[in-house]
Amino acid sequence: MPELSVIVPVYNAEKYLHKCVDSILTQTYRDFELLLVDDGSPDQCGTICDAYAAQDPRVKVIHKPNGGVSEARNVGLDRAKGDYISFIDPDDWVEPDMLRSAIEFCKSIQTDIVCFEVCEVRKSKKKFHYRFAEDKIFSAQDALQKILTDIIDNSPCNKIYKKAVWNGVRFPVGRRFEDVATIYKTFYNADRVGYIKKYFYYYVKHEGSAIALSFDAQRRYECFLGYKERYEFSKKFCKEAEEVCKTFAAEAALSAITALEAGSGTLGAQEEKELFAFLQGIRGNVTGLRSKNRLLFWGAGHCLAVNKIYGKLSLWSKKFR
Repeated sequence: MPELSVIVPVYNAEKYLHKCVDSILTQTYRDFELLLVDDGSPDQCGTICDAYAAQDPRVKVIHKPNGGVSEARNVGLDRAKGDYISFIDPDDWVEPDMLRSAIEFCKSIQTDIVCFEVCEVRKSKKKFHYRFAEDKIFSAQDALQKILTDIIDNSPCNKIYKKAVWNGVRFPVGRRFEDVATIYKTFYNADRVGYIKKYFYYYVKHEGSAIALSFDAQRRYECFLGYKERYEFSKKFCKEAEEVCKTFAAEAALSAITALEAGSGTLGAQEEKELFAFLQGIRGNVTGLRSKNRLLFWGAGHCLAVNKIYGKLSLWSKKFR
């Protein structure tokens, strides 16, 4: 049985998949299975995955109808045989010693999750920063507070997990911003969390339609759902993070309303009602809003033209960056 299961959800990534998979198969640590979950990809990804499986017995390919990245990762989790779990996206790549360093850290310090840094790659430029000045070990409650307040980030990919922390936890199918809604739950299941001050993971930031896609009412509503769930969770299990979680949820709601008022995407009547009801419920009881969001909060309650104008100006400015 492999000690570690590496899960890669694969969809429309044939231009990048070879670099991703090669960076995994050439790891200095070798006791792993690589689960390539072909999520009904319409390009040659399925064929590429099968070719790797024919060459390396560690590679297992799962072909399934398209259901989105959450469903693909969940299928990988359900099939994983390792005691540890790693997620890597198909258009990214990793350093050769990522798995070995993370597994050794987990074992030596007895942590359930270990985090490390991501290097963002945009064209030929690379960008990263360190969240902490040195390697760290966090208690369960300290780690939970830090991920709920975004001191530790939500990415599923820059972490190695003991499989046990995924008991009862899965990604929400059919929703974007699935990381916001999921990763903190694994921290709740952990006893200790570690941090390695090194970047091992290269995240490729693609150009093109990202701005237009991100400025969409439905996408932003789904982001709001994740932050609203985190806020409700914090009230029960992490009071230290409650006020920050409330602020995050409010800002996500305002972002969705602003996109909607600017004509960028649509929402159902119930979804729209939920956004305004949430803001009304916390009105006068939320701190830490940035200046623009204090203005948008006032607009959502008194004059939606403010949100509409701000949204249109914001979209216009993004196009010329």
